[in-house]
Amino acid sequence: MTTRTIDSSAGRDTRGVSRRDFLVRTGSGLVLGFVLQNVSRVDLAEAGVPPPPAATGATVNSWLEIGADNSVTLTIGSSEMGQGSFSGLAQILSEDLMVDYARIRAVQGGPTLASPAPVGSAINTVGSSVIRRNFWRMRDAGAAAREMLVQAAMNRIGDQDRARYSVRDGVITHAPTGRSLTYGEVAADAAALPPPASAPLVPDDEFAVIGRSVPRLDIPAKVDGSAKYGIDIRLPNMVYAVIRHAPSVGGTLARTPSRPSGTIAVVPTQVVAGTERGGEAVGNVNAVAVVGTNTWDTWQAAKRLKVSWRLPANASALNSDRFLADGLALSSGGTPFVPGGANPPGTVYTVEGEAGSTTAAIDGSPSIVESVYSLPYVAHACMEVLNCTVDYVAGVRCDVYAPTQSATSALGLVVSLTGLSPDQVTVHTTYLGGGLGRKAETDFVSQAVQVGMAVGRPVKLMWPREEDFTHDQYRPMAVIRARAGLAQDGNVTGFSYRNVSPSILGQRGRVLGALGDSQGIEGATHLPYAFGTRAIEYVAHPSPVPVGFWRSVGASLNTFGVESMIDELAEAASQDPYLFRRGLLTDPRWMQVLDAVADRSGWLSPPRAGRARGIAIGTAFGSIVAQVVEASNLTTTSVRINKVWIAIDCYLAVNPDSIEAQLVGGMVHGLNATLYGRQTFVNGAAQVKNFNSSRMIRLNEMPDVDVTILPNPSVADRTAAIGGAGELGVPTFAPALAAACYKLGGRRIRTLPLFPAARMGGL
Repeated sequence: MTTRTIDSSAGRDTRGVSRRDFLVRTGSGLVLGFVLQNVSRVDLAEAGVPPPPAATGATVNSWLEIGADNSVTLTIGSSEMGQGSFSGLAQILSEDLMVDYARIRAVQGGPTLASPAPVGSAINTVGSSVIRRNFWRMRDAGAAAREMLVQAAMNRIGDQDRARYSVRDGVITHAPTGRSLTYGEVAADAAALPPPASAPLVPDDEFAVIGRSVPRLDIPAKVDGSAKYGIDIRLPNMVYAVIRHAPSVGGTLARTPSRPSGTIAVVPTQVVAGTERGGEAVGNVNAVAVVGTNTWDTWQAAKRLKVSWRLPANASALNSDRFLADGLALSSGGTPFVPGGANPPGTVYTVEGEAGSTTAAIDGSPSIVESVYSLPYVAHACMEVLNCTVDYVAGVRCDVYAPTQSATSALGLVVSLTGLSPDQVTVHTTYLGGGLGRKAETDFVSQAVQVGMAVGRPVKLMWPREEDFTHDQYRPMAVIRARAGLAQDGNVTGFSYRNVSPSILGQRGRVLGALGDSQGIEGATHLPYAFGTRAIEYVAHPSPVPVGFWRSVGASLNTFGVESMIDELAEAASQDPYLFRRGLLTDPRWMQVLDAVADRSGWLSPPRAGRARGIAIGTAFGSIVAQVVEASNLTTTSVRINKVWIAIDCYLAVNPDSIEAQLVGGMVHGLNATLYGRQTFVNGAAQVKNFNSSRMIRLNEMPDVDVTILPNPSVADRTAAIGGAGELGVPTFAPALAAACYKLGGRRIRTLPLFPAARMGGL
């Protein structure tokens, strides 16, 4: 770290952090509570988790502790599920606290229902939001803590001229005397001081950490095996439970089966409020858990268990063919939204523009292009299956160990189920072996608590992979109809777009307003394309299959639909797909991203013989991303993906290496879904049950990936939106690959996945 002196009189206002946002106590060091932006109540609803009770004041949900031994500890309420958020927050803090990033220890915080919350409470980790929503608050907190420590040093030395002090790596130096004091030496004194009303931030041109690639804090523990995931939890006297669900969506237990020999119990579990989705209604006993003394025997007993299930009356209608037929019918049908009306599934919501004028503009065009795109349900398939460990003592306490993205919601659920007070419940958030949106749900937590209450011993509940695949809260299936008109000069005269998909928010009890489900249409609205006139519509599909938040959510559906249509329009206009997009774009940031990926890929130069490229651009979670995919060797059963180029503008890049890792991982996630991912249903029963019939690419099939991150602004504007990165590698891959495959094979790909019959051997 370089020596930096900041003139406090020229500091920026720490907006959003008031004196009430800080909690300070005396002792051996300084404990500073500060606000980390919690996910809003709307965000919680969109994430499918019930929000905590409304706060009556500022919520303090993370803390910074400066120890007398010069230690720096940051307690973080968000979940670390491999995206590097703990490291990113520590990196931001180190800049304005002016300590070496390597000295910061980041620890997991727990949730609370208190309002305002004490330090260290959990926030819900969804929507690529941890860094982008907390960047400025973390900087303000670091700056405020630094100035409290400097003030304590000033009081100790006796010179109140702030300009005479500099800070380097947690050491405060008084220039006239050369006297130095460490943060640890003045931490106790600083704890007695009031927080400053404002504190200056480090100027952008003096950044020593922000914008640089630094090692992630969580990697060493994950390499040496000391990291604790949910599946790793072991408690004294613990038993093991394996879940077994009804085979059909909406199915219920007809009668409790007998306990298998050698097991401890068979516990029926029901759907509880806050976890109901689609056909899984509150009160339905839709699963049983077999409890035993070890994982293997319990798992085998659950597989062999003879269970009598009661199927729903409409089971015969719960088939993939029917879902697709209903979607196709609604892609051109449906009834208009009525303010204050019932607006059941099948309602047409106009999200942007106006249908009548758009249809007229298209119908009057010399050339009309119309296409229908379809995407299937897709499981999350996190590498760590759902699991939760519960240690319940009736009337006394309940300890929960869960790989959860939503610890606060889990706490509220446990309180509701057990009747215990919040201070009798402790939720320990472990590392997540993948979250992908699935672990924002709390159904697996509710089941574990029910089993724990029934057996009266510490119990770890696990979902076998087959249960994970067949009882997911899937990415919604979708049918998308796009129609557009072209003028003779190739300009678009009108653009009509309709997404028909089950409503994620509707399944979570949200009453859809005039704009429908924001999750169903994200990635298709407010696009900076010169479309002439446009009409963007959403229709809620009536399927009762439970749906949820799959990495990149609606953008994974709509970027495929929009960008595939743009490619078809470019062909109809006899223009290059990159140049056609560039001519339509009205936003210079989008142009820069598109140009960056085109330049890096050498788009305007022909690829090697036998190869073809496709290009796509889109947006999600405040960032703009574009991809070029180069492919070859297309057959009816496979394709070789040779190289992928990705460009992103997320406004502020805190750790470029971490962003690159997220983009590459997201691209692979999108690749697997594009080539192979789908879930199908027959009589309400999911048919894809494991990885053997849901293929993933092998190591030797991994393409070379080139990532370009557009530069940070020279001076960041705190009113500008910062974008996320964790989900951005997903949406643009599918349309880019589809375009490349069209050039290779001459057939437009409008239905995903490309190879639904592919299987992975060895399982």
